[in-house]
Amino acid sequence: MLITIFSFSLGFSQQKEEQAIRQTVEKMIEGWNTGSGEQFASVFADDHDFVVWNGYYFKGINRAQNAANHQGIFDTMYRDTKNHAVVDKIRFIRKDLALTHILAAVTPKDDARPKDPQVLISAILEKKAGDWKILSFHNLDLEVFQNENMKKGSPIPVEQMYASWYTVK
Repeated sequence: MLITIFSFSLGFSQQKEEQAIRQTVEKMIEGWNTGSGEQFASVFADDHDFVVWNGYYFKGINRAQNAANHQGIFDTMYRDTKNHAVVDKIRFIRKDLALTHILAAVTPKDDARPKDPQVLISAILEKKAGDWKILSFHNLDLEVFQNENMKKGSPIPVEQMYASWYTVK
Protein backbone atom coordinates (compact mmCIF):
# COMPACT_ATOMS: atom_id res chain seq x y z
CA MET A 1 0.00 0.00 0.00
CA LEU A 2 2.80 2.43 0.92
CA ILE A 3 4.62 1.68 -2.34
CA THR A 4 1.44 2.41 -4.32
CA ILE A 5 0.94 5.74 -2.56
CA PHE A 6 4.61 6.64 -3.06
CA SER A 7 4.46 5.71 -6.76
CA PHE A 8 1.27 7.72 -7.22
CA SER A 9 2.76 10.80 -5.57
CA LEU A 10 5.88 10.53 -7.77
CA GLY A 11 3.72 10.25 -10.88
CA PHE A 12 1.58 13.19 -9.81
CA SER A 13 4.69 15.26 -9.16
CA GLN A 14 6.05 14.39 -12.62
CA GLN A 15 2.72 15.37 -14.21
CA LYS A 16 2.89 18.69 -12.38
CA GLU A 17 6.44 19.31 -13.62
CA GLU A 18 5.50 18.31 -17.18
CA GLN A 19 2.65 20.82 -17.07
CA ALA A 20 5.03 23.52 -15.82
CA ILE A 21 7.42 22.76 -18.69
CA ARG A 22 4.53 22.92 -21.19
CA GLN A 23 3.58 26.33 -19.76
CA THR A 24 7.18 27.49 -20.20
CA VAL A 25 7.06 26.47 -23.87
CA GLU A 26 3.64 28.12 -24.28
CA LYS A 27 5.00 31.38 -22.86
CA MET A 28 7.90 31.30 -25.32
CA ILE A 29 5.55 30.64 -28.26
CA GLU A 30 3.17 33.37 -27.08
CA GLY A 31 6.16 35.73 -27.14
CA TRP A 32 6.76 34.77 -30.77
CA ASN A 33 3.10 35.12 -31.70
CA THR A 34 2.82 38.58 -30.13
CA GLY A 35 6.15 39.72 -31.58
CA SER A 36 7.75 40.20 -28.16
CA GLY A 37 11.45 39.34 -28.05
CA GLU A 38 11.43 40.06 -24.33
CA GLN A 39 8.67 37.55 -23.59
CA PHE A 40 10.18 34.97 -25.95
CA ALA A 41 13.55 35.18 -24.17
CA SER A 42 12.07 35.32 -20.65
CA VAL A 43 11.93 31.50 -20.46
CA PHE A 44 15.67 31.07 -21.06
CA ALA A 45 18.36 30.86 -18.38
CA ASP A 46 20.49 33.99 -18.26
CA ASP A 47 23.40 31.93 -19.63
CA HIS A 48 22.20 29.63 -22.42
CA ASP A 49 23.12 28.24 -25.82
CA PHE A 50 20.95 28.69 -28.92
CA VAL A 51 21.33 26.86 -32.24
CA VAL A 52 19.24 28.23 -35.11
CA TRP A 53 17.74 25.97 -37.81
CA ASN A 54 20.37 27.12 -40.34
CA GLY A 55 23.29 26.23 -38.06
CA TYR A 56 24.04 29.58 -36.40
CA TYR A 57 25.39 28.72 -32.95
CA PHE A 58 25.13 31.31 -30.19
CA LYS A 59 27.14 30.08 -27.18
CA GLY A 60 26.61 31.44 -23.71
CA ILE A 61 24.21 34.23 -24.61
CA ASN A 62 22.05 35.97 -22.04
CA ARG A 63 18.32 36.76 -22.06
CA ALA A 64 18.90 40.38 -23.13
CA GLN A 65 20.88 39.24 -26.19
CA ASN A 66 18.27 36.62 -27.02
CA ALA A 67 15.48 39.18 -26.65
CA ALA A 68 17.26 41.70 -28.88
CA ASN A 69 18.02 39.06 -31.53
CA HIS A 70 14.44 37.85 -31.59
CA GLN A 71 12.98 41.34 -31.53
CA GLY A 72 15.06 42.06 -34.61
CA ILE A 73 13.54 39.15 -36.53
CA PHE A 74 10.03 39.79 -35.17
CA ASP A 75 10.27 43.36 -36.51
CA THR A 76 11.51 42.24 -39.95
CA MET A 77 11.53 38.79 -41.57
CA TYR A 78 9.11 37.17 -39.06
CA ARG A 79 6.80 40.17 -38.68
CA ASP A 80 3.14 39.11 -38.47
CA THR A 81 3.89 35.38 -38.24
CA LYS A 82 2.50 32.66 -36.06
CA ASN A 83 4.47 29.83 -34.49
CA HIS A 84 2.45 26.61 -34.30
CA ALA A 85 4.19 24.45 -31.69
CA VAL A 86 3.43 21.07 -30.15
CA VAL A 87 5.38 19.60 -27.23
CA ASP A 88 6.18 16.11 -28.48
CA LYS A 89 8.08 14.64 -25.55
CA ILE A 90 9.45 15.47 -22.14
CA ARG A 91 12.11 13.22 -20.61
CA PHE A 92 13.43 13.90 -17.12
CA ILE A 93 17.18 13.48 -16.82
CA ARG A 94 16.97 14.42 -13.16
CA LYS A 95 14.03 15.83 -11.22
CA ASP A 96 15.34 19.34 -11.99
CA LEU A 97 16.60 18.73 -15.55
CA ALA A 98 14.50 17.77 -18.59
CA LEU A 99 14.97 17.20 -22.29
CA THR A 100 12.02 18.43 -24.32
CA HIS A 101 11.24 17.89 -28.00
CA ILE A 102 8.91 20.37 -29.72
CA LEU A 103 7.51 20.21 -33.25
CA ALA A 104 6.81 23.58 -34.83
CA ALA A 105 5.99 25.48 -37.99
CA VAL A 106 5.91 29.21 -38.71
CA THR A 107 3.28 30.69 -41.00
CA PRO A 108 1.87 34.12 -41.81
CA LYS A 109 -0.28 35.15 -38.82
CA ASP A 110 -3.63 34.42 -40.49
CA ASP A 111 -2.68 31.13 -42.16
CA ALA A 112 -3.81 27.77 -40.85
CA ARG A 113 -1.40 25.36 -39.24
CA PRO A 114 0.45 23.54 -42.05
CA LYS A 115 -0.07 19.86 -42.76
CA ASP A 116 3.51 18.99 -41.76
CA PRO A 117 5.88 20.35 -39.12
CA GLN A 118 8.84 22.43 -40.33
CA VAL A 119 11.26 22.15 -37.41
CA LEU A 120 12.10 19.91 -34.48
CA ILE A 121 13.29 21.79 -31.41
CA SER A 122 15.30 20.04 -28.71
CA ALA A 123 15.60 21.98 -25.48
CA ILE A 124 17.19 21.21 -22.15
CA LEU A 125 15.41 22.90 -19.27
CA GLU A 126 16.54 23.27 -15.67
CA LYS A 127 14.36 24.02 -12.67
CA LYS A 128 15.83 26.63 -10.35
CA ALA A 129 14.00 28.56 -7.66
CA GLY A 130 10.74 26.95 -8.78
CA ASP A 131 10.97 28.00 -12.46
CA TRP A 132 11.87 25.96 -15.53
CA LYS A 133 14.37 27.78 -17.76
CA ILE A 134 15.90 26.74 -21.07
CA LEU A 135 19.66 26.06 -20.85
CA SER A 136 20.13 24.85 -24.41
CA PHE A 137 17.92 25.20 -27.49
CA HIS A 138 18.50 23.51 -30.85
CA ASN A 139 16.19 24.21 -33.77
CA LEU A 140 16.47 21.59 -36.55
CA ASP A 141 15.00 22.10 -40.03
CA LEU A 142 12.93 19.04 -40.99
CA GLU A 143 14.21 18.53 -44.52
CA VAL A 144 12.37 15.21 -44.80
CA PHE A 145 9.17 17.18 -45.50
CA GLN A 146 10.88 19.16 -48.27
CA ASN A 147 12.30 16.20 -50.20
CA GLU A 148 9.99 13.44 -51.48
CA ASN A 149 12.87 11.00 -52.05
CA MET A 150 14.04 11.47 -48.46
CA LYS A 151 10.46 11.02 -47.25
CA LYS A 152 10.01 7.83 -49.31
CA GLY A 153 13.33 6.46 -47.99
CA SER A 154 12.45 6.99 -44.35
CA PRO A 155 12.78 3.80 -42.26
CA ILE A 156 9.53 4.74 -40.49
CA PRO A 157 6.65 6.63 -42.14
CA VAL A 158 7.19 10.28 -41.23
CA GLU A 159 3.56 10.66 -40.16
CA GLN A 160 4.27 7.97 -37.58
CA MET A 161 7.66 9.45 -36.64
CA TYR A 162 6.07 12.84 -35.97
CA ALA A 163 2.68 11.48 -34.87
CA SER A 164 2.02 14.08 -32.17
CA TRP A 165 1.91 16.81 -34.84
CA TYR A 166 -0.92 15.02 -36.59
CA THR A 167 -2.95 14.24 -33.47
CA VAL A 168 -3.18 17.88 -32.35
CA LYS A 169 -6.09 19.82 -33.82
